[in-house]
Amino acid sequence: MDVTESLAHHILDHNWGLSWGGIPLPITTHTVTLLAVSVVLILGLSWAVRPHTSRAGQLLTTLLEEYVTFIRDGLVLPNMGQEGHGFIPYFCTLFLFILSVNLAGMIPGMKSANANISITAALAICSGGLIVYSGLKYHGIAGFIRSFIPSGTPWWLIPLIFPLEVVSTIIKVCVLAIRLFANMFSGHVALLCLLFMIFMLGQTHWAAGVGSALPIMGLELFMTCLELLVAFLQAYVFTLLTAIFAGAVIHTH
Repeated sequence: MDVTESLAHHILDHNWGLSWGGIPLPITTHTVTLLAVSVVLILGLSWAVRPHTSRAGQLLTTLLEEYVTFIRDGLVLPNMGQEGHGFIPYFCTLFLFILSVNLAGMIPGMKSANANISITAALAICSGGLIVYSGLKYHGIAGFIRSFIPSGTPWWLIPLIFPLEVVSTIIKVCVLAIRLFANMFSGHVALLCLLFMIFMLGQTHWAAGVGSALPIMGLELFMTCLELLVAFLQAYVFTLLTAIFAGAVIHTH
């Protein structure tokens, strides 16, 4: 088994080689994954928010209400204050989209698109736009620019402090992209390497008997649960950091 080739096949993006009228189309596994997740979320949520008479439909509506309450009271309002009410739809969408993309990577034939730095960078740019918009909305252009200068800063330090604060804000956005990408990429590499070890060891154990293979099967089940935990955790952290950064721009000190 070529481990390097297998890792590249399961993690790296691949162009499908499609074209239209001789023009190559940028259709890759990651773009298809993103499109599929978007369509499923749009159609699924559009159906879920409708009035339902069945018990299953009412249960789904209740779960969605609890989800929105969790995002509002657990992430947005504690970090952004009452000013965060208008941004709740964005954070609900952000968390659910990242989580769905992470979970989609566990489906056979699909890949975790968040292991692609281009995709996490796009998500980070969206969050960066929200951060800048928050500062402009509540402080105006002049107030937003002044927020990069801490109160009490001597005038002769302003030429040094101002660019450092601007760069600090840019770095925060970059951290969002790199953190999500690095965690998903490295996590999948580690899990796949362990799965390859299980597969190779499992061949020997299966030959010895089913009972000898039970520990291997248990380890594989544990790793699957661990990957589920990572998918939820990374969506939570990305959303939380976005709320913290936006709150810091709104409530300057």
